[in-house]
Amino acid sequence: MNGKANIVFGFFYLTVTAVLGPLVLVQGEGSSIQVFFAADKAVEELRKSEDAPTQTLTPAVVGIMDYLRGANALHFKASAAHAHGNLEALLNIVAGVVLMSLVIPWAFKAFLSALYIAGALFHSGMLYLAAVFDVSGAAGISMIGSVFI
Repeated sequence: MNGKANIVFGFFYLTVTAVLGPLVLVQGEGSSIQVFFAADKAVEELRKSEDAPTQTLTPAVVGIMDYLRGANALHFKASAAHAHGNLEALLNIVAGVVLMSLVIPWAFKAFLSALYIAGALFHSGMLYLAAVFDVSGAAGISMIGSVFI
């Protein structure tokens, strides 16, 4: 493990997070987008009617935006896990290239390589388990991965 394992792991992990991303993020976005379009259509109908004063449009728009901002905390957690997974996959690729070019003892390279891989798995991997698969207690373990990285 002189850095090549990090490069291989990084590309594999990037592929996994890229596949999980749309599965996770589109699920949460679908309901919000449908609500937004339905509310947008209702606002447009209010705007067309002559008896609707303009004061009723502002609270409607503010209400829609408040709903969209705070509607889905799970979606926010899943998007955070997805972003961390992508970044940690790229970090492993870069760390692998750097480890391959360093002139240090093999044992130290192997230790650093294992730390980066374990850090990615324990940090964003546990975030995926907590947010996407609703595994209780996994988010508490994610800090170990941050320390490893």
